Amino acid sequence: MKQVKNIALPITFLLCFSAIALGQSGGNFAITQSVIASGGDQQSTGGAFSLDGTTGQSLAGENLSGGTFGVRGGFWLPAFAPTAAMVGVSGRVKTARGNGIRNVIVILTDKSGAFRTTRSGTFGYFRFDGVEVGGTYIFSIASKRYVFSQPTILRTVQEEITDLEFIATDQ
Repeated sequence: MKQVKNIALPITFLLCFSAIALGQSGGNFAITQSVIASGGDQQSTGGAFSLDGTTGQSLAGENLSGGTFGVRGGFWLPAFAPTAAMVGVSGRVKTARGNGIRNVIVILTDKSGAFRTTRSGTFGYFRFDGVEVGGTYIFSIASKRYVFSQPTILRTVQEEITDLEFIATDQ
């Protein structure tokens, strides 16, 4: 008598793999593309449809065709552009021992080169109000009396900032 080998597992694997690899179709459209991770930013158009791919999900194979539909895939993030929202940015100018330094000029410069200034108060605290969210700014200081190891800080403002610190070096 002939022995029959168990071929159920390979057939099951083949059917599952085939179902994943095949495109879906139905109605007035057919999707024949597969998604490949870490490719992307490709667009396909034709007829009355569009398909936008992004980084992380690219298109593979032929263009889609037929019907009136659109497909968007991938990771869509909002653009980080300045908005109308305004917040405050504050911090402190201090010695290496932690004592506040007053009357130090703090300068905020935006991407177009426009700048504003303020002075640190009695305990070294300073604040800029009305700073536009989404912008990247350069914060710098000017002092005749103190030297700072990091006199310039670059920050993108996404929300209120309260922790900018300029620390004078020991002289």
